[in-house]
Amino acid sequence: MYKYILRRLLQMIPVLLGSTFIIFAMVFALPGDPTAGMCGERPCAPAFVAKFRLEHNLDDPLPTQYAKYMVNVAQGDLGTNFRGIKVADELKTRYPTTAKLAGMAIIFETIIGVFAGVLAGIRKGRFVDNLVLVSTLFVIAIPIFVIGATLQYYLGVRWKIFPVTVSPEATFYELLLPAFVLGSGSIAYVARLTRTNLVENLRADYVRTAVAKGLTRRRAIGLHTLRNSLIPVVTFIGADFGGLLGGAIVTERIFNIQGVGGYTFSSLHNHDGVAVVGTVTVLVLVFLLANLLVDLLYGVLDPRITHD
Repeated sequence: MYKYILRRLLQMIPVLLGSTFIIFAMVFALPGDPTAGMCGERPCAPAFVAKFRLEHNLDDPLPTQYAKYMVNVAQGDLGTNFRGIKVADELKTRYPTTAKLAGMAIIFETIIGVFAGVLAGIRKGRFVDNLVLVSTLFVIAIPIFVIGATLQYYLGVRWKIFPVTVSPEATFYELLLPAFVLGSGSIAYVARLTRTNLVENLRADYVRTAVAKGLTRRRAIGLHTLRNSLIPVVTFIGADFGGLLGGAIVTERIFNIQGVGGYTFSSLHNHDGVAVVGTVTVLVLVFLLANLLVDLLYGVLDPRITHD
């Protein structure tokens, strides 16, 4: 087990380097002047621009810029954005909100998605199965900003069940609606994935053998079939956590959440490459660690899977 974890951690290094370099190159290749607007309506003085570009290594070749950046990252320094604020300090204040939002979305998609998928799987071909399939397809087909704006209007503005926007404190109650919106598409995918795998496993020989030996159908589903059916679901959920962290930009904009998504959007708008790359670097790390955790959970769901 420990050797497997060490090997996976070592494998993360080239993935982290490759992904961050591609992101670094793409962000700093974007057109635009990062000093635009810093000096009001007038253009900045040439001396200020020269000093600014020197401080942020903007005149160095791209590989040199990246090498200097990664040396700082290895020392725990994500750099200083173009407004003179450390990126790590910004993320410390914003990441808890986005992590809470993504965590609640994961809980929603796990509970609702797995429950709906199991319900559809054990009642294959019946009304519940058709209802789950049609409703999930409907949710998948609608863009998340449409779902968010619609629920915000009806549940927030008209019926006043949930707050329309989220305060800087980002309480649990305030994040309920945004978390559901963020995880809505994933709920549909989890439900369909659970249903498909459960139906396939219910036709397996080991299930028929267990029932023939006297095991009740409910116990056979709960003890054997469901555990095997959840392996692809756990894979999806683990990979989806990193996606939710990065994909929270739209949801955070709709509900005015002061999280990583809003910070990334504003940084892109201001051509602040240091802030964008620093944020995405942390997202890549979280994504890699989440996938490692998923691989370790395989052994819990299926004892036949070992990590020797």
